[in-house]
Amino acid sequence: MSDHHATHRTEDGIQEHGLSNINGSIGERTQHQINGNLSMTERSQADSSTFAGNSSKQLPPEIAQITIGYLPLSDLITRLVQETFNGVTEVINEMSEMQMPQSNGSIPVNPSLVQKKTKLLDFAQARRAKFIKILVLSQWSRRAESISRVIDAKAWLDAQTRQYDGACSWIGELRRIMAFERMPDPDLKTALEALSLGRVPGLPDLGYLPPKQVPPQRLLKALRGINTQLTIRLRLHEPIPPPLKKYSISNGRVTFRVPNEFEVDLSIADENPSSQLYFIDFRFLFSPTPAGIVQGPLRNDLEARINILLGHDGLKGFYEFLHNFILSHKLNIFRHQAYRLSRSLWSEHLKVEAVHRSLIIQYWVTRPGAKSWIELGIRRRNVKRSSWLHEEEVEPHIGIRWFCNGKEVADVPLVIDLGDLSVETILKQIISAHTNAIFKGIRMKLREGRLYDQKILKLKHSRSTVEPAAISLSVQLTISQSCTVTQEPVSGRAVLLPPSSLYSRAERDINGLISPEKMAASCLANLRSLASCEEVERTLRCHGWAVVNSCRPNQDSMRHHFGRYSLRASFFRRKSWDAQWLLAFTASLAGDSWWIVELDTSSSRVDQTGAPGPSIRAAFKVPSTAYPITLRQLSYPDLLQLEVTAAGMISQYTDSRQLALQEIPHRLVKTSSTRPASRSPAFYVQFPQSRVKPALKTPKLAKMSSQLVHLSFVGIDESDSYAVHLVTAQSNCATLRSRSLDSMDRESLAFHPTSGAFVFRLRTAVGKSVIPSLLDCLAKIQRLIEYISVVQASKIHKFSLSHVEFTYATEPHDLRAKITFIGEGPPQISFESGNPHLRIQHQLTLRLQGPNGLKHVILLLSMTLPLMRSLVGMETVHGDDKVTILSRSAEWYQILLPNHSGRFDVRLRRRRGEFMWFIEEAIPATDGKKINSRVHQQFHSMINEKGDGWSGMSPGIVASLSGVQALLKRMDDIFQNSQAIEPAPTSEVQGYKTQKRKREDEEEIVVLD
Repeated sequence: MSDHHATHRTEDGIQEHGLSNINGSIGERTQHQINGNLSMTERSQADSSTFAGNSSKQLPPEIAQITIGYLPLSDLITRLVQETFNGVTEVINEMSEMQMPQSNGSIPVNPSLVQKKTKLLDFAQARRAKFIKILVLSQWSRRAESISRVIDAKAWLDAQTRQYDGACSWIGELRRIMAFERMPDPDLKTALEALSLGRVPGLPDLGYLPPKQVPPQRLLKALRGINTQLTIRLRLHEPIPPPLKKYSISNGRVTFRVPNEFEVDLSIADENPSSQLYFIDFRFLFSPTPAGIVQGPLRNDLEARINILLGHDGLKGFYEFLHNFILSHKLNIFRHQAYRLSRSLWSEHLKVEAVHRSLIIQYWVTRPGAKSWIELGIRRRNVKRSSWLHEEEVEPHIGIRWFCNGKEVADVPLVIDLGDLSVETILKQIISAHTNAIFKGIRMKLREGRLYDQKILKLKHSRSTVEPAAISLSVQLTISQSCTVTQEPVSGRAVLLPPSSLYSRAERDINGLISPEKMAASCLANLRSLASCEEVERTLRCHGWAVVNSCRPNQDSMRHHFGRYSLRASFFRRKSWDAQWLLAFTASLAGDSWWIVELDTSSSRVDQTGAPGPSIRAAFKVPSTAYPITLRQLSYPDLLQLEVTAAGMISQYTDSRQLALQEIPHRLVKTSSTRPASRSPAFYVQFPQSRVKPALKTPKLAKMSSQLVHLSFVGIDESDSYAVHLVTAQSNCATLRSRSLDSMDRESLAFHPTSGAFVFRLRTAVGKSVIPSLLDCLAKIQRLIEYISVVQASKIHKFSLSHVEFTYATEPHDLRAKITFIGEGPPQISFESGNPHLRIQHQLTLRLQGPNGLKHVILLLSMTLPLMRSLVGMETVHGDDKVTILSRSAEWYQILLPNHSGRFDVRLRRRRGEFMWFIEEAIPATDGKKINSRVHQQFHSMINEKGDGWSGMSPGIVASLSGVQALLKRMDDIFQNSQAIEPAPTSEVQGYKTQKRKREDEEEIVVLD
């Protein structure tokens, strides 16, 4: 705090205020305005004067108190106390850091102790002085209120003085200004004399004589003389600069004409050749300017300057002056035109700056990247930059420099018409050159791709040097779609025509580029790829393909699988295809391609949009038309050919992988067929003995094994898009070779009896391996061969992989059996309606499913045929209500005679190496009260008899396989001739029928299992 400050007491307390703050406060509060407006203090004083004049009872307002810059004394005391405390702390810390020397018992003089005491005393002395000042200020502040009033009064008096001075100054300035506005008093007397008499007698007459009128002949002679003098002087005496060589002399003046600059008339005033030429008239020879210089200060100044230069420097100085004058005037015209453009049509896109005698115009201000501008200025011979002057130039002239993207262009393709000045024309030429350079760079970049380099797609650059709106770049995207790239001259923004949502994004990307001539080609390439993919997607959707949007690989994955030039890919799938395989279409400047893609469903990755999706395991290029979209529109035959080729490739890869996984030897053989389905290589598969039985033989091929299976892809089923494979195998089974081709079911299997070759078709979903189906079909063929070998004695009517139909009996009519193979299930045997073996069809089916089942079934069919015919005959004669026949198994039957209470078992047994039928009574003799005693007696009488093919053998009858029919006929005769006694109880018969139905129900349940 300064010692020269004064303190004053106010309503808020004791405050401190310096002299400079007081003066500043007074000046701030008493400031007045020069224009005559009174300040707040002046208005209050004026109001007080008004009140004093109008009413003596009202007191004037109080003088304003100055409180600006006052501080409370309490703040000063608080700050001083805080500083003192901080200082004491620092002194103590410094004293503690001083080192004390070691003493040896005596009391030495310690310098550090002296320093500590000195430091503490100095600090206390300084603090004491400041507290004394605070004491003085506190004592003086008791009178601060009266001193504050004196300061307020002084400030009020100074304000009044300034107001008086300001009023006087304002009145004087007003009088000086109004002097120019005063109109002189009218001289009415002189006006009346002039109007009435035509003269003013009061005006003095100087006695001038009017000039004599010159005759035309004399005037003409004088002009001719002047023309002669001018001709002689200009040809003999006057050095004429080269730009003024073109002149004409007429009417007593010489007219020098400088094209696109000026035309000036000069003449002479003396016949002396050393006398100077004088200025007569001046005209501009360019536009936009007036035809000549009107009378006024400019003409007078120009005439005086020209006459001085003609007198001192002659025509050379005269020309240099006018030439520089014209150049400066043209630059001014360019500057005014540029400013007018920046405020009108080119607003916000043009920046104009005048620097000395140069004009800088920056165009395309809002575009990103480096700046582009032109500089209009005057080029001189002695300039330091060689780019401003060519060697043949000998005089100053208007030149232009073009900076494109911050770099100066050496050869500016510009033609400036100095006769018709137009900065807009210059800008259009520069912008045309800039636009042409951008489109040229884009065209060269696009031609790096094969599509535009080999002119598969059209690329046309329309040029113009004067009109940038006429410049365009036509880019053919696909066979049916093209776009035109233009550029707005004013803003420099690229525009893609025709407007569409597809082009809007590419247009936005191009306009955001820093260097469009280098980077816009990539945007157009992406646009072409996008348009091509969208066109393919629309076409394939119409033909039943599904677009897979979940597969969106990033750019690195695209380059890895589809090549580094691929820009965009679309993925498709048929509904019948496996989810692991896709058809991909890629587009790039190198060409459009089709691929088959295998997805890795076990892992996922994050695509370019951040969403998880399946990753690509492998991709294989489809050897189809290289440019399906660029050359022609995709048609249904094209898509069908593409689908067949892709399905064949997928089948090839899946089958190869499956064969390698199962370690089956195989070999791929390329085919020379031109059919799309036959372009896929065929497989020659050699199955090991553990997989295929040796009944299969294959054609003998060079360097190949003798046991081969030929597997080839033949196309797709258009109804469901399933892949169709053709398998060729060969068998050496003599039974098959003896069969006719007509006996084959040609819908599923073809067989050539001469060569023994099997040919069959396999249908699988695209993406699924056909090898499991092939192994299954080969197993079925092996099974078919085995079955045919077994039934070769019979007449085979029809056989295929799904069934075998043959005749096992011919007398008295043909009896046929059909063995059916249903998928992976067990084989089934079936008979036609009326076949006697229908009663044991279920038992035969169960026997067929066992080991050597078919052999057993064929044997059972032959052994049980006589019995089955006899049983059918008995049922036909007696009816179901009289005779009940139960089939316990294929070898055991029961004959129940309800009316006669008889029950007999018919069993097939082996005796002495031969199969024979053994018939015995099922009810023992001890239970004879429940049966017909006559039937019992007759049957026991037959035991002691012997017939054709049968003989009695206690406790039953034994018959051969062929004699069982005669035995049952004899028994039937006995049953019919026996007299009826008490019928068997209904409950027993009902029990037999219930037992039969139960057994039949159980048998039905077995069939269902």
